[in-house]
Amino acid sequence: MVERVENFDWFLFIEDDIVLYDAFIIEKLESFNVQSGYEKAILYPNRFEMYEGTKRYIDLTIDPRLSWNQLSSVEIETVKFAEYSNPHSGFYCLSRKQMKQWIKSGRIFKNQVVNVGPLESAATFCIWECFSIYKPHQSNLNYFEVRHYDSKYSKLYPEPELPYTLSAVIGDNLGSCHQCQVR
Repeated sequence: MVERVENFDWFLFIEDDIVLYDAFIIEKLESFNVQSGYEKAILYPNRFEMYEGTKRYIDLTIDPRLSWNQLSSVEIETVKFAEYSNPHSGFYCLSRKQMKQWIKSGRIFKNQVVNVGPLESAATFCIWECFSIYKPHQSNLNYFEVRHYDSKYSKLYPEPELPYTLSAVIGDNLGSCHQCQVR
């Protein structure tokens, strides 16, 4: 990617078990990059699994000590974004400008387990050292999301059920959350 930084507008990292459904990913990333007001901010999606008829935001259930409002947040066109304690999502996409910033920073993976496990740390840590990673806030979880095509984390971390487990069979199919309404 370093050798081809001038040839492409976007640079994508995606794990082999991540499914993209959102046709507006690039538009959402571009909007966040332009409107966030912070040059070193990047947007990651929330990652979910489907398990036993529910949509489970797995990165929000792995660590019960999650912090949403203790870290910085930003609101863009009524959509709220926040940093929190587990930024991994198996996916990121850097613009050419962000890729150049990352290259210039000299950040590389230092073989440290920082977040969940070694694979998650390798995929996220060197980006996290250089940028502030934001995801859609719990009030609008599904604004930008990717699906983990497995249910292993839902099986490993069955609790807490709420507020990050959404029924897939609710009549309006918007889902609902114990503490927030997801649209």
